[in-house]
Amino acid sequence: FGGYNEVYAEYFDESGPARTTVAVHQLPHPHLLVEIACTAYLPRRAGRPE
Repeated sequence: FGGYNEVYAEYFDESGPARTTVAVHQLPHPHLLVEIACTAYLPRRAGRPE
């Protein structure tokens, strides 16, 4: 992960976006090539139940 961290640091400082790093060989199936994690934000609107 050293090279990944070096390139990441060229674009972001310590307050940069969150990230997830997984070694591809540790994914649960041999045909999986990437893992994507995301966080969604849905703001509250008036009239919508919580």
